[in-house]
Amino acid sequence: MQIQHNEKISDLTGVLLAGGKSRRMGQDKAHIELNGGTMFERALALLQQFCARTIIAGDRPDLERPNLSSLPDLYPGSALGGLFTGLKASTTEWILVAPCDMPYPDKRIVERMLENRDGFDAVVPRTPAGYEPVFALYNKNCLPQMESMLRQHQFRIYDFYQSIKIRYLDPHELPEGWEKALININTPEELAGIKEEKVTPPVISIVAKSGTGKTTLLEKLIAEMKQRGYKVGAVKHDAHSFSIDHEGKDSWRLTQAGADTMLITSPGKVAMVRQNPHDEEPALTATIERYCADLDIVLTEGFKRSSMPKIEVHRSERSERLLCRDEEHDPTLIAVASDMELELDVPVYNINDAVGICNLIVERFLS
Repeated sequence: MQIQHNEKISDLTGVLLAGGKSRRMGQDKAHIELNGGTMFERALALLQQFCARTIIAGDRPDLERPNLSSLPDLYPGSALGGLFTGLKASTTEWILVAPCDMPYPDKRIVERMLENRDGFDAVVPRTPAGYEPVFALYNKNCLPQMESMLRQHQFRIYDFYQSIKIRYLDPHELPEGWEKALININTPEELAGIKEEKVTPPVISIVAKSGTGKTTLLEKLIAEMKQRGYKVGAVKHDAHSFSIDHEGKDSWRLTQAGADTMLITSPGKVAMVRQNPHDEEPALTATIERYCADLDIVLTEGFKRSSMPKIEVHRSERSERLLCRDEEHDPTLIAVASDMELELDVPVYNINDAVGICNLIVERFLS
């Protein structure tokens, strides 16, 4: 089953696990903010990439929003109870579960799970550190055994796994960088370590429907940021294969010969063509870490399904509806640039107000 990055799966419901008490952390993990977004928002954004409907397993009215309700656990006090609550409430055959304490959730792991679910009741990553039961896929077939164990006050995930047909994803089957993607934050010390880790600059994604003018706004933002003295990176997303080394040129010939990385250097610039292993696009965070660590800020065009903070460009003649507020509620939206006045829960700027939008970016991410 080949999953496209923007494809929602019809038989899949997202279940966000948010019923824990966060006793070891000493504060609500769902509301902890990292790089401009909460851990709850990061998990929700990941689930919404794949699932047309998402629910919260746990009594969390504070996290509810339009089309996102919370459900008190039917058997409180355990991860197995949260899984049962989400699976019982789902109207689809499968659920994709994610917790509120993963700072770097990675869609590529979800894609691997979806590709390997046929013929199984659950698909679960398994690493040398153990199972990842709360970042996994579960089928409705699991309900009878889950309920039987919960009624007997048996809560061990390991015992449950012995009674179902399960597909484990081991490290060699997981995408590069899985170690970071499967980090869980449970203590203040672990949180401090994450916050001290400054491996990437802030990333802001400029998103819009085609023909709205996101490139024009991006040009203005880059010019304004440069005028203020910042080192700025720009990343353009292309959903299709592209080529910058054209057929017949020396660079093309070197790539065709099998070079995994090909560089062209000159006194003014350096260009690189690097082959993605297995034609698999790396996560945006991994790309930024690898190539943009020396920059102050990175502005991207596109990546509307990423978990990065987003600014949406809106032009009334192109569409009355917003991608991130009307068609769905994207929790990573931080502002809108529009040619009309809008009443929203985020700041709205004039579509040409690059100065005002830069002020927002500097205040939130560079101060």
